Amino acid sequence: MRHRLGALLAIGLVLEAGSACAAWQDDLAAEIRVSRGCSVAYLSQVVERTVDGRQVIFAKVHCEDGRVFDATRTGSLEPFDFKECQPAREPQAC
Repeated sequence: MRHRLGALLAIGLVLEAGSACAAWQDDLAAEIRVSRGCSVAYLSQVVERTVDGRQVIFAKVHCEDGRVFDATRTGSLEPFDFKECQPAREPQAC
C-alpha cells in the first residue's frame, strides 16, 4: 500500500509540473498570436531557469507560416519579448 501511495504522489507531482509548463506556453502562444500574428507550430531550444526567485524563460518559437522568433520572459507576471530571427543568407560562390 505504501508503494502505491508513493507512486500516486509521484504521478501527481509530474502532472502538476506539466501544468505549470503548459501555463507559460499558453501565455506565449496567446501573446505572439496577438502581437505578431503567429500561430505557434512548435517550440524549440526551451530554457527555464529561476534567477533571484523569478522564473526566466527563453524559447525559439516556430510559426505555422515559417517565421521564427526568439522569445524571452524574465518573470511570471511579465509579458514575453519577441525578436524575429532573420533567415540565413545563402552562401555566395567565390
